[in-house]
Formats: sequence, structure tokens, C-alpha cells
Amino acid sequence: MNLEQLCRTINENWDKIPDKKRALRYLRYQFELLAWKRQKLKLGAIVFEVKETRLDGILVFEDIEIRYIRQDTTTEDERKLENVLERLGWKWDVKNVIAMAVVIFNAVCLAYATIKLQYQHFLPSIAFRDERCDYALRYSFEVTFNPKLIGSLDFANRFNFWMADVFTDFCINFNVIF
Repeated sequence: MNLEQLCRTINENWDKIPDKKRALRYLRYQFELLAWKRQKLKLGAIVFEVKETRLDGILVFEDIEIRYIRQDTTTEDERKLENVLERLGWKWDVKNVIAMAVVIFNAVCLAYATIKLQYQHFLPSIAFRDERCDYALRYSFEVTFNPKLIGSLDFANRFNFWMADVFTDFCINFNVIF
């Protein structure tokens, strides 16, 4: 609400206002609200805070953070990881680290399962391959490496069949062709 218009309205209708104390309280509230908004808009001075990361008393890392003095940073401070961990009562002991590892493991398993279900739901032709395709693939490699075409040596025959098996297994396991 416009503060000048409110003051003018209260001044012009002073005699008609039944609860003058309440009107003055509302005017004071609007004035304080306007002053707070103006104060919040001013950035003010800049302060640099040096954050030190220590491990067993040894300085590992220093980080410089910019903070504005006159700006309300309570929500930003609440969101910082350090403050969240402090509110949770986090300590770097075995019990908390194991609990964090269990939570992260469960989150990764849930994400993997969700992604796999979405993959199977939206891409069924890729996710579910027909078994007959595997036999067709093996037959095509055996025909390609046919010992009658390449040579009649016993070692070459075994090598050709082995190559057909290796290529077939590779293509089936890594889903190369289909």
C-alpha cells in the first residue's frame, strides 16, 4: 500500500475513524514495513569470510566467501551443508558414516531400479530381445567364418569356430547389433 495515500486518508478521515489506536498501529506497521523493505534493498558493505577446512588440526583448504552485511541471509545460512549437518547432529564417526553409506546405497539402488523400469517400459524393443535373434546371429558368424571358405587346416577350423563364438557372445552380451 502507498504510505502517502494511507497518511492522507487517515488525516482526512480522522474524525470518522472509530478506533484511532488501531489506525495508528496500522500506520506504524506500514511505516516499519516500508523501512524494512528499503533496508533490505540496500546491499551495504561487503565482508569477506575466510572458511578454513582442517583435518586433524592441519589446515587443508581455505575458501573465501562474500557476505553482504545488511542483507538478510538467514535462509541461505540454513541451506548451507554445514548447518544442516549440525542440526542433524552429524559427526564423522563410524556409526554416522555407515548410516550415510547405507542411505546412499539405497538411493542408488532405487535410482537404478527406476531407470531400468523406465527403460523397459518405454523401450521394450531394445530391452527385451528375442532369443531367435541370438541364434540368427550365431549362424551368420558361422557362415562368415566357414572353414570351407577359409581353409582346411584343423587349427584354422577350430580358430574360425572360436571366433564365431567370441563375436556372437560379444554381440549378445553388449547388445552391439540388436
